Amino acid sequence: MREDILALVYSAIDDIDAVNAEGAPLQKAPEARLLGSDSGVDSLTFVNLVVALEERIQKTLGKSVVLVDENNMAAEEHPFRTVGTLSEYVDKVLNKG
Repeated sequence: MREDILALVYSAIDDIDAVNAEGAPLQKAPEARLLGSDSGVDSLTFVNLVVALEERIQKTLGKSVVLVDENNMAAEEHPFRTVGTLSEYVDKVLNKG
C-alpha cells in the first residue's frame, strides 16, 4: 500500500472528523471498517469522506477523479470495506488514467 495515498485518505478522515464533532471520530488505520459491517460508518459520513478524498486528490495531485460508481458499489468485494481497501482502490484509479 502506497503511503502517500494512505496519507491522502487520512487527511480526508481528518477533514470529516473536524466537521463531525458530534459523532465518533473515524479511525486512521488500514484495517478500520468503512462499509459492509455493523462497525462501519453511516452513509452520510461515507459520502462526506468520498467527497473530501476527491477534493484532496484534486488539490494535492491536480487530478479530478470520481471514486464511486455503480460498478464498484455493486461488486461483492467493493473497494470501500476498509480504509486500506479504499487506499488501494484510489491508487488503482490514479494509475488508470
